[in-house]
Amino acid sequence: MESKSENGVCAIDSCIILRFILRDVPEQVANVRSLLLDGHDYYVDDAVISECIHVMTREHRKRDYIVDDMLSLLRNSLFIWNRDFFEPVFKEYLEHPSLSFDDIVIAHRVESLGYAPLWTFDRKLAAQSPVARLLD
Repeated sequence: MESKSENGVCAIDSCIILRFILRDVPEQVANVRSLLLDGHDYYVDDAVISECIHVMTREHRKRDYIVDDMLSLLRNSLFIWNRDFFEPVFKEYLEHPSLSFDDIVIAHRVESLGYAPLWTFDRKLAAQSPVARLLD
């Protein structure tokens, strides 16, 4: 398995994270463990984090377990991820169970880019997000 990169950082996709967290395919879990012990750091893209949350939500896992599992993994020093952005997103995801993770990500992204307000027809989002405004 060729796993070298020029800068010592490789990227992983959601399947790698999901196998490690869910431990549902033992052979692949063993491969992930070997990969993570190869001496590289690993970049986790924002879309990968969102996809992992989506899959685990679809599997009917509870939000607090999802966040605990993701943060337990991502807070490992091997991972390079958008910590300053996603830690408040995870917090809001736990505080607002009626909002989807994607809606929370969008609202935080809009705010961080200075593009607020976020116009929406989603009444729950408008009522619970400080940047969302209902277009009524």
